Amino acid sequence: MTSQPGLVRSPWVMKTLSIQNIIVPIDFSKMSVQAIQVARQLARRFGASIRLAHVRHLNYATDFVAAAPPIAPFSFMTFEQEREQTMFKELKKLASECGVSSAKCDVLSGAPPFDEICRLGQTIPADLVVMPTHGRTGLKQVFLGSTAERIVQHSSCPVLVTRGSAFQANNGSRFRIKTIVVPVDFSNCSREGLRYAIAFANEFGAKIILVHATYLGYIYSAEGTAIYDIPGLRKAARKSAERKMRELIRSVDFGPIEFETAFTDGSPVIDICAFAKDHDVDLIITSTHGFTGLKHVLIGSIAEKVVRHAPCPVLVVPSHPQVRAATLAKSAGAQMNNGRATAIAECAKRQGSTRKDRKLATHAFPERRKRGPR
Repeated sequence: MTSQPGLVRSPWVMKTLSIQNIIVPIDFSKMSVQAIQVARQLARRFGASIRLAHVRHLNYATDFVAAAPPIAPFSFMTFEQEREQTMFKELKKLASECGVSSAKCDVLSGAPPFDEICRLGQTIPADLVVMPTHGRTGLKQVFLGSTAERIVQHSSCPVLVTRGSAFQANNGSRFRIKTIVVPVDFSNCSREGLRYAIAFANEFGAKIILVHATYLGYIYSAEGTAIYDIPGLRKAARKSAERKMRELIRSVDFGPIEFETAFTDGSPVIDICAFAKDHDVDLIITSTHGFTGLKHVLIGSIAEKVVRHAPCPVLVVPSHPQVRAATLAKSAGAQMNNGRATAIAECAKRQGSTRKDRKLATHAFPERRKRGPR
């Protein structure tokens, strides 16, 4: 892999990053408690508010009634209502212990955890979700999956998946972010991730490293007799990548941010994670194309795989949040009769949902369509 410093400045104006509402999903594990500390540091820097959210699994019948004193005509409380109040008190207690006693707490139930968290993010609306990942791989990953990866796949706002020590506060004050890796494939999606990374790096005074993997994949021959000039193909791919990288840099205003570029020849996921480990990277910021369904099963998502294997925290920026917002609004309208569906729909409009986006959202799984916004 090679790298080259960037010296060009351009007319693409750098925007100020605004984070006002942060959601921290809580399952009361040690890792989710650590995520609160990360959210606390970010909230302090950006002046944001924190919202703790716990999703309960409904394992009991809704008509199960808890015991009540046999004396007065008290209104009976169902088991689920009692459980909800208990969990709410636990959340408030945890918030107080973690130094965020002013944080709002939500106890959610009904849908799978990732779905409820994504809908809550639309209702608020949230600017960032901060959560850990259990890092399952192999058969355990296949059967159990990962809530973090599903939130990355469906959330309409950026998701910060915490891992490692980069976000641990020093002496209870501030944490450090010195180096940020931004994977780019020169698509509109990766440009969105780079735009967010520049604004984020500006807040922390961090350096950005743009990494591109010129992976050729597997080369097949129908007859088995063809001879491929592998070094020649790699050289041509590298030359094309360097040209596109120069064009990308010329179209971007990095402002005062120091940056450099790097190229690899292997698999994107493996090389991105290896590069982050070898260069002591504090954070990876990447975008996601949002593949789901059969295409997601066969191809997968580079962003989700990086989340699973990266040695450092990963911040994932959705490539088309307005489509995800419209999809959540549609599903919420079909499942809810209260004002929450209306709030989600209003947020979808505020995020700039276009006619094309609404048309995509009418499909049951809009991100499965081969022709989507890029």
